[in-house]
Amino acid sequence: EVNAADLETKGNLAAEAASIVLKALYTARMNRPDIYYAVNALARDVTRWTRVCDKRLYRFICYLHHMSHLVLTCFIGDAVEDLKLALYSDASFADDLSTSKSNTGAVLSLVGPNTCVPLTWLCKKQGCVSHSSTEAEIVGLDNMLRMEGIPALNLWAQIVDVVKGTRPPNNVCS
Repeated sequence: EVNAADLETKGNLAAEAASIVLKALYTARMNRPDIYYAVNALARDVTRWTRVCDKRLYRFICYLHHMSHLVLTCFIGDAVEDLKLALYSDASFADDLSTSKSNTGAVLSLVGPNTCVPLTWLCKKQGCVSHSSTEAEIVGLDNMLRMEGIPALNLWAQIVDVVKGTRPPNNVCS
């Protein structure tokens, strides 16, 4: 339950909030994409921590405690020729009540008939205010293609060339 005083009163964990949230951010970045949105929302408030933030952090830690069995798994069972990069992107529409900005979530995976390896993922607030859910989706996809997808395609093409033997690896430490 939230009251008006909780929105303005400094939280009990204000001094420790940044440390706790950044540790959770590391966990989200390394192996828990399911917590990315909640961690980002908490991280935006570390400079203006309130009692409401204390309550949100408590619920978040409870979630981590009760869902510790969730682990990121991957498997590879295909030859390099059968593997492809897959970029999955999604966006919310104006879910930030204070700014009306949308959020983008995405995962870049290496996939094949017997392969599924998440390579990277993110959850990010968009820099613009979209006027429709379609626009929010297009902004999110554009951002992900430019920042993750196209660079990953270039890297993957070089990896495939080296593995197939069509191009020798560059010796940077000769």
